[in-house]
Amino acid sequence: MLQTITSFFHQYKQSDIDPFIRRRAGEQKLGEVVAIPAEESLPAFLDRTPASFIVIGIAEDIGVLANCGNGGTATAWRSFLLSFLNIQSNNFTRAETIAVIGHLSFDELKHRIEKQPISPEAKVKEYRDAVKIIDAAVEELVRLIVMHRKIPIVIGGGHNNCYPLIKGTATALVSTEPLYSQGINCVNLDAHMDYRAVEGRHSGNGFRYAKQEGFLKNYFVLSLHENYTSQHILNEVADIKDMAFITYEDIFIRQKKTWAEVLEEAGKFVTNDYFTGIELDLDSLSYFPSSAVTPCGVESREALQYIDYMARNCKVAYLHICEGIASNDGGLTGKLIGYLVSHFIKALSTK
Repeated sequence: MLQTITSFFHQYKQSDIDPFIRRRAGEQKLGEVVAIPAEESLPAFLDRTPASFIVIGIAEDIGVLANCGNGGTATAWRSFLLSFLNIQSNNFTRAETIAVIGHLSFDELKHRIEKQPISPEAKVKEYRDAVKIIDAAVEELVRLIVMHRKIPIVIGGGHNNCYPLIKGTATALVSTEPLYSQGINCVNLDAHMDYRAVEGRHSGNGFRYAKQEGFLKNYFVLSLHENYTSQHILNEVADIKDMAFITYEDIFIRQKKTWAEVLEEAGKFVTNDYFTGIELDLDSLSYFPSSAVTPCGVESREALQYIDYMARNCKVAYLHICEGIASNDGGLTGKLIGYLVSHFIKALSTK
């Protein structure tokens, strides 16, 4: 195991996922079929597994707290597992293409910060410093997966993790593909640009760090909320030719374009010879349990159509679904993420 990951990564054995599986006679669930690394070293497992899709969890909300937001995003991964592992294994799901390898957890890091008798301002600074540690672990794990020519599916945590995902993917690709010295593309269904200032790492500035360091090339945001985007960011993005967005209001209120037209526009912006990371922030959905719940957002059907279109039309690098909170939601968070992930796999498997 690589050094940076060791302290935070929990690699799964079958006994880790068995408690989540609801077995039933005459049926076969994904959890009974998907590949698990068990005691094998992760590099060796990735070398030999025929699985194309490597599912990993990030159980953290430090990045959201570092952005002065509402915690709870550490809970989404467990809720997802409970749903995803109980999807029926059938001709549609292609279970043989999937591996569930484990999750990254940063509970001790968070606990160490929270027990300190310091001011709220000092605590935010501690959270931002801690995000750098999370960055290193996520980046290293993702780089390992991409170097084995697999597609990471990353679930949970805050949107701070887009930065190490982009960086880990780009640095893995550049070793064999000189083109990627210029970074990878990203398309993002999100209420926010997450392009705040470089002021210490948090969930609101991951794309800024990735762009500034040359790991992010073309970047398109769908359903951006006008009420929660600063004029400074709007002015800045207007001057950058490889960044663009379309607002929620232009799509659903002013009805300037249909959802199908928006998907096509976003797809064209990121579809070229470059790999594209597909990002979905769950705060883009109406009334969905997330770190920034909104009454005005896309519906689950539109989120699924977004995943389907991008998977079919982009040169896919990874899928990242973040910012969900599973708290007294009757399993809704995990079930929707399960739908999104399974449809992503279906779309790519039939491409």
